[in-house]
Amino acid sequence: MRSIMTIAVLVIAATASAGAAPGAARAQLLTQRVRAVGDGVVQVRFASRDGVCGNGRGSIGSSGRTFYSQGVSTGDAAGWRDWCEPGPVRAELTVQNGTVERARVFVGGNDSSSAVHDLGIVPATDAANYFLDLASRANSGRVGEDAILAAVLADSATPWPALFPIARDSSLPRATRQGATFWLSQAAAAVIDNRALFGDRDDSARSDDEDVRAQAIFALSQQPHAEGVPALVRVARSNHDPALRSKALFWLGQSGDPRAMELFGEILKGKNP
Repeated sequence: MRSIMTIAVLVIAATASAGAAPGAARAQLLTQRVRAVGDGVVQVRFASRDGVCGNGRGSIGSSGRTFYSQGVSTGDAAGWRDWCEPGPVRAELTVQNGTVERARVFVGGNDSSSAVHDLGIVPATDAANYFLDLASRANSGRVGEDAILAAVLADSATPWPALFPIARDSSLPRATRQGATFWLSQAAAAVIDNRALFGDRDDSARSDDEDVRAQAIFALSQQPHAEGVPALVRVARSNHDPALRSKALFWLGQSGDPRAMELFGEILKGKNP
């Protein structure tokens, strides 16, 4: 994953909306609109989840913290409100011969230059379905990773059911699969920790004992040949401390291990409280 500066978390509902089929059809229409451009840059805008904001140029944050950056320095957290603009999400797609060759995701701002084909504001759930489909078929890992980010940021979307097959599809680029696994781990962590969208935990009050246990979890994650995965699964499944369970889930998300995917599914389907 590119520059994830704090662990972002999201609460994702455990069931898809009843309007999934019409949404898929509208997403297909969006696919056709993007392909119709042929060559050029396409801009798609849609509502972002509550609490998400950005500087319109490449940094995205929440609750005073930057959690995603495309190489743009935003200064210290004290000036967060000066640069962090609430939605919409704005995706810029570079299209060649009707195929998306590059995707860039922003929150806030607007590119109104004549060189950009602006498709306007589209329903967030339609956009999420479109970007999940794009991630599932993109040959570029960077396109797939950014498409997943766009889907996760979309308001009222339920992206996690579609992320499982993406994470498990060995024919997809590694970066795409890693992106899907990362956000699945964060969705599972949000369920375990009962945190709000993209989280606002203050870690400054942690005790020394908690820090030691967190370092032990990190050490497990660094063991070769996935030897630490069973122990991390045990922590994530049954430890009494939600914060430590969340950390174990984070490192399991980095592992890409099938045992981690099985646990994420249990948690997101409500089988592991």
